[in-house]
Amino acid sequence: VSTQSTGSSGINAEYGVIDACSAPGNKTLHLAALMGNTGTVYAVERDGKRFKKLQGNVAKHGAGNVRPVRADFLKISPSDPQYANVTHILVDPSCSGSGMVTESLVNNFQCKNEKKTKQLADLQKTLLRHALSFPRAARVVYSTCSVYSEENESVVKEVLETHSEDWELVKVLPEWGRRGDNSVFARADSCVRCAPQDQTNGFFLACFVRKVKPKVKPTVKPKVKVKVKDREFMGGAKIQSVFSVRHLTMRYRVKHHYKYPYKFVRLY
Repeated sequence: VSTQSTGSSGINAEYGVIDACSAPGNKTLHLAALMGNTGTVYAVERDGKRFKKLQGNVAKHGAGNVRPVRADFLKISPSDPQYANVTHILVDPSCSGSGMVTESLVNNFQCKNEKKTKQLADLQKTLLRHALSFPRAARVVYSTCSVYSEENESVVKEVLETHSEDWELVKVLPEWGRRGDNSVFARADSCVRCAPQDQTNGFFLACFVRKVKPKVKPTVKPKVKVKVKDREFMGGAKIQSVFSVRHLTMRYRVKHHYKYPYKFVRLY
């Protein structure tokens, strides 16, 4: 089920994609396959042991378009030229794992650690906001294997409130029946939820799409010049004024009968 997050990203071969929290690499490899082993998937992982596991999985499956990156995603600058081609980002961050069937059977969804859940939610919001700050990013997918609304709808709601000018939610997997909780915010049904009742692990998925702003062409007045007939000026000299409506300039050409036949004088 978790690989549905990559299928919802709308990618194709020419894109650059970041998997922000990639180890062990299952979603990374799915992205690579969707792109036909072309383009570039930047598989970012900060933990050393998990990074080695990621590298092993990438090599094992021959994903030639995956570039493992040992780094903290939050320390990657959106303006870094290396990621200038990135248009799609997957954020599948650390979470409580409360949706995993084994975990839910042991705890029966009751042993919720409020303090840890809040810390995780704060990290998730920070990671998601950072992903939305990449200038060429057109689509950002956020997913967790948690059933807690604090890590799911509440994260999406708070991030969307601060980025609604440039980003909006798109309804993903519309054929899937279980949706996000609209009691948290009005557009939550654009998100997907899964539960053990669906014969899956608990899972959450949301997709942010950058708004396309209409390009407004500035109205430019055509440059119009109006010539005024020569007039007598200063004892026999002639003056000719030329007005530029567009630039609001005026210049005078003075024709002398003596040493200097033409002289330009600016009056501004």
